[in-house]
Amino acid sequence: MIAAAAVLLLCGCLQAPQNDYQQLLSDNPQRALFILNGNAESISIFDPASSKMYSNVQTVGHSGTNRAVPNDIIDIGGKLRVVLSGQNSIETYDKLSLDYEEGGKHYFKNGYNPMNFIPVDGSSWCFVPGLEKDQIQAVNLNKADADYSFADLFESVTLGTDAHSESRTAPTAKNALGDNHRRGSTSGAVLKNGAASRVYVGNVRVGDILLTDSSGRLEVYPAGSGTNLKAPGSFREGTLSILSFNSDSLTDGVSGAGPALSLVKEINLESLIPGRTYLPGDGLNPQSVFILDGRLNIVCTGTNGGSVRRFADGEYIPWVYRNAGLTTGSVKPGTDPDDGIILVLDISNPDQPAYLTHLAIGGSPAGFRSAVDTVRKIVYLAGVGGVQSYRYGSTAADYSVLHSSADMILTAAKPELDYYSGLYYDSVDSRLYVSFYTGDMLKSISVGGSAASPAYSSGDSWQTGDGPGALVMIQRR
Repeated sequence: MIAAAAVLLLCGCLQAPQNDYQQLLSDNPQRALFILNGNAESISIFDPASSKMYSNVQTVGHSGTNRAVPNDIIDIGGKLRVVLSGQNSIETYDKLSLDYEEGGKHYFKNGYNPMNFIPVDGSSWCFVPGLEKDQIQAVNLNKADADYSFADLFESVTLGTDAHSESRTAPTAKNALGDNHRRGSTSGAVLKNGAASRVYVGNVRVGDILLTDSSGRLEVYPAGSGTNLKAPGSFREGTLSILSFNSDSLTDGVSGAGPALSLVKEINLESLIPGRTYLPGDGLNPQSVFILDGRLNIVCTGTNGGSVRRFADGEYIPWVYRNAGLTTGSVKPGTDPDDGIILVLDISNPDQPAYLTHLAIGGSPAGFRSAVDTVRKIVYLAGVGGVQSYRYGSTAADYSVLHSSADMILTAAKPELDYYSGLYYDSVDSRLYVSFYTGDMLKSISVGGSAASPAYSSGDSWQTGDGPGALVMIQRR
């Protein structure tokens, strides 16, 4: 169901940044929005009280020769923390002086590619999954140099003797697909409940996918050429890993053992949605995971941008697609950028998430832990093409799409190319801040109206650094 909501978007003015670190320290804003610039590898700061932007006031990536590739920023333990995918590390900054703190550096293993913080509320702990290693590590940010063990996010299975790169065996409780392909673990959420605590981690499962014929052998075309056919899309079945730990074992001091993480099971998310049939390349791509009102919300980005493609007249259609009834003119699986889905699971039994509902919201949305209006019970999403939203609650009836891809709050001028990479909902000023990655700016949208009928109007925009992304509001005093 798509609920109607009023939208009023006016043209706001573009404001120039200050670029003055000393002026920022002199002004000393009590509340400040920190903006992580991915391409510039820097932090910009916006003062909502004065509407001043201080651009590129601190660099990130203070060790190593690799590019920093900053992905996430968060306030944990009274300090500002940044996760760097390129340098496989976490950095710490003082949120008043912005000084880099060498003692707050945490290193992951080489090639880990950490993507996001999964905070444990009310503590100095977080979990960080590795996109390239299919593992997760707990980090006590009050003792950043402690090296706790890594936990696997799926269980490897023994494949047949005739195994090729697409081989699989019967699924197990801890291997939902029965294959050993990379999971690509990105984000997650924590259910904090003492000895019964759980971490839920979304696995996007991205990569080249070879197609098989009716006998399960790799399909070759043209016959005898030795050329294996690949799926048009890049995402396999999305999965969810569930790990147990004891939150009572997490001490916030500078000593203490890490939690004993144990893989409970892996779930094939595709199989939970009624009527959904997975075709190779057309996976859910679960990029964001939240717990809201006791329900697990999984934002599935789908194809993630680009242009829809169809089988042309005379084009060869691989067996697996022909068998599914696809013909000339059919959309090639994994190429439709308008396939975003919100999957909602009941976690009353933490180890047996049950389907509650799903929303076909369209587009290529991603979610952000800082972009939830808990009063109106609205989740804001951004991604390729614009800003969307949906309403949440504790029952299936509480969920509805407010702004789908056909009715965005903020629509990109170039929907196939423009990327909105970060959101922050400021409940103090009733304002939504949007990182416009491709435009190198921060946009603002004022939020009004009731929960039943929210209304929006655009405000000013400010130049940031190159490639703004993750946002976090800091109380600096």
